Amino acid sequence: MSYSISEEKQLIRVRVLALRQSLAPEEVREAGEAVSHIIRSHVSATNTGKVCIYANTGKEIPTEGLIQNLLADGVRVAVPDWEAWKQGSGLRVVTIESTEELVREGRVVPQPMVTDGRTSPVEEFELFLVPGIAFDSEGNRLGMGGGYFDRLLSRASSTATFTGLAYDFQVITHLPSETHDIPVHEVVTPGTIQVRGGEHKQEDKNYGS
Repeated sequence: MSYSISEEKQLIRVRVLALRQSLAPEEVREAGEAVSHIIRSHVSATNTGKVCIYANTGKEIPTEGLIQNLLADGVRVAVPDWEAWKQGSGLRVVTIESTEELVREGRVVPQPMVTDGRTSPVEEFELFLVPGIAFDSEGNRLGMGGGYFDRLLSRASSTATFTGLAYDFQVITHLPSETHDIPVHEVVTPGTIQVRGGEHKQEDKNYGS
């Protein structure tokens, strides 16, 4: 039986989301801490000063601790304003100074509080940390199907780096892709950095070092 690209994508979504939903809270917490350690080290080593990062929902790789750490390190952090886009106000990212500025009540995705002077051009940010349901070795990314992050990344600077955050099982051999799909440059999981094109870098499991 042959499937269309959209049907293939949906089959992968169902399978991988079921695996993610089966994770225990402790597994989610440990994965978030491991990924946070890797990203924080990378940001420090590359002297990255402006990071746009998603606010997680459900059992996505947690980002609250990472956001707090980046802010403590003096990094300028922005969170996409998904709610504004959904309501037709366009794409924008909002800088925050604390995770307390993320509104969770009544929202599908935590949203940054929007105040004067806090919205920033997407083009300013050097690193974009994005969620996904699945990724492959070529950097192809499968999201929920709404196209939000593809639109956001299409507006980024040509020198920006796109990094997906995922569990190990979310990196699969091949993903169907379409012309509007924006690939990431690398995928960070608790134990591996997968660079587009197939290169792997195994991370030291001693995350506290």
